[in-house]
Amino acid sequence: MLELSLEKREAPSPIKRLSLPILAIALSLLTSAIYVVVAGGDLGAVYYYLLTWPFENPAEILVTASPLILLAFSILVAFRARFWNLGAHGQFIVGGLIAAYLGVQLKHLMPQLLVPLIFALSWLGGAAVCLVSWWLKVRRNQDEVLTTLLIWSAILQICAGLLTGPMRAPYTTYPQSAEIGANAKLPILLPGTRLHLGVLMPFMLLALLWLLMNRTIFRNWIIAATSPRVAELEGFSLPKIYFWVAFISGGLAGLAGACEVTGILYYMTPFVGPNYGLIALAIAMLGGLDPVGAAIAGIFFSILINGTNAMSWSTGVPSFLSDIIQAQTLIFFLILGALGTYRIRVRLRRPARLERPPAGVKDSGGNRPFPRMMFNRRMLGVMLYAIIALAALAIFGAITRGSYLENMISSIVGLTLVSATPIIFASLGEMLIEKTGVLNLGILGIMIAGAGWGFMAAYFSGNLLLGVLAAAAVGMLLGLLHALLVVSLGCQQHISGIAITFYAMNLTYFAHRVLIGSPLVEPTVPATPTLKLGPLGDLPIIGSAFSQSPYVYAGAYLLPLILMFILARTRWGLVLRAVGENPRAADSSLIRVHAVRYYAVLAGSALMAVGGAFYSLIDLRSFNLNVGGEWSWIAMALVVLGNWNPAWIWLACIFFGFLNALQAWLVTIVQLPYQFFQSIPYLLTVAISAALGKKARAPRAFLQPYFRE
Repeated sequence: MLELSLEKREAPSPIKRLSLPILAIALSLLTSAIYVVVAGGDLGAVYYYLLTWPFENPAEILVTASPLILLAFSILVAFRARFWNLGAHGQFIVGGLIAAYLGVQLKHLMPQLLVPLIFALSWLGGAAVCLVSWWLKVRRNQDEVLTTLLIWSAILQICAGLLTGPMRAPYTTYPQSAEIGANAKLPILLPGTRLHLGVLMPFMLLALLWLLMNRTIFRNWIIAATSPRVAELEGFSLPKIYFWVAFISGGLAGLAGACEVTGILYYMTPFVGPNYGLIALAIAMLGGLDPVGAAIAGIFFSILINGTNAMSWSTGVPSFLSDIIQAQTLIFFLILGALGTYRIRVRLRRPARLERPPAGVKDSGGNRPFPRMMFNRRMLGVMLYAIIALAALAIFGAITRGSYLENMISSIVGLTLVSATPIIFASLGEMLIEKTGVLNLGILGIMIAGAGWGFMAAYFSGNLLLGVLAAAAVGMLLGLLHALLVVSLGCQQHISGIAITFYAMNLTYFAHRVLIGSPLVEPTVPATPTLKLGPLGDLPIIGSAFSQSPYVYAGAYLLPLILMFILARTRWGLVLRAVGENPRAADSSLIRVHAVRYYAVLAGSALMAVGGAFYSLIDLRSFNLNVGGEWSWIAMALVVLGNWNPAWIWLACIFFGFLNALQAWLVTIVQLPYQFFQSIPYLLTVAISAALGKKARAPRAFLQPYFRE
């Protein structure tokens, strides 16, 4: 069988390093012609507007680039120290909220005091949010990737709740704040344009960052943080280093939000800076995590965004093309970077079968490869309590049958399963992938892609089963791309996952706009009939758990049992754990490590996409922006909370399905914006992770690429 291996090349020259982002941009622009043709656009007109309109309006280039460069600075400071702050957009929103609030409440304060105060407090607000993840990392052993993403998701909901409720402008029904006072607005530098004083901020900070990262002790701190063991031996305090990294990173993101509100918008909305966090990540990576490179890349992306918007207005080609080009640029950059670092070798390897368990391979809990029981005593105890609780609910329902209380509890039970089903698909899919040592942060994009492509397949064919199969197929294709990047080419797994998310979601939106358009009323697919499981469906209260769609039965009941059996009682379960715990030992036992990781990523990504399709095929029965990815980051966190055990993960999913069902009822009882309640699961996940984080143990080879010597 063909086997791909990598051999390290000599360090590339500076010219070669500089040529990589340029080549990635060129390849992305060229391949984007395919999308233009698919959309029925005129290639000449598209590229004309794409490349000429921004230079006819140079002020807009700087205005758009300003917040993106500041966010890219935020990301590169953190990434240089291996502090993976992926929630910079959430910190950006906090800075914007603070600027909007102070700009209204203190509008009579003289601008010489008000503007610096807004910038200072916005910096501190963004830094405070990032420092929450710092504390969880250094004190509670929590992965900052998940905590920054979860906090970002919670901030999105809280922001929408504030702008719908206490911060909403009194003269509008839209969720937005009142306009800030004139004293809080940054002066316009060029009359007749939007070029404001804030566009100078990135370039002033560029010089300060360059000095900080090259001419101060901060440079040594960053170098030390990349080798934690060496840093500790040399006497460096890693918590102190991470503190200042988080303070600067979060502060820069908060400052970017303040500049956006005081310089351009003048009020805050829940939709400020769409995709800015993902775009800034691409800018930081293309800039080589260097302030000068990030500034140049930010200007290029600003040209691309403005050109694509003009192209969309003039030619009718969906503006999602801009985000596709940006995502493709990052993907091409990762591929070219890997090819520039490694030399690919292809050879034939005779396939072999595993005859015995690899020596010394145990799971993350130290258990034997084949436990005697599918469930341990603790799990059996939990299941017994669950059965007793269900029986008690049934008895209580029989006593209160027909009452409002019985109807309410029955509704919550049914809604719990409906809410938990897509999370179960996604969480168990992510668990399969992580069991082999690979992380897939593309879960958000894959779930949205599953929802979108599954809906389009079902809508045009009139067959929901074809929709599910289409979603699974798209998930596998995206998983194949992720596996190529991280398994075969050894790319950084966090960056690859975010690139997959950015690409998958925007490609889906583009295809939906081309194939279905923008109707005033979104089309729907037929409703799925409810399947009642005999007398169980007639039981009081818990009967709603047995009167569900077949989709729910497959996700909530069958899939967890199948995966529990596979992992505990089959050779494949042993192989997955072996690869995730000790890939070198597994390889020596004739297990094809790369092949196993490929299979796991493909299967797990298919499950994620099927989970996303649940929203568009069963829950909402339609598709639009953001449908499918509502609980993707929660799903990832539940894998950690469940300690990579499918039974515990299932219980965690059911619990958070219950929280979602409960908050849906609370919205009808408590007169508060519903977004506040929607933020509770994210915040509660972070809190529970902090409480249980030190007890969770990932597979030993987690996030470690493996190459045969």
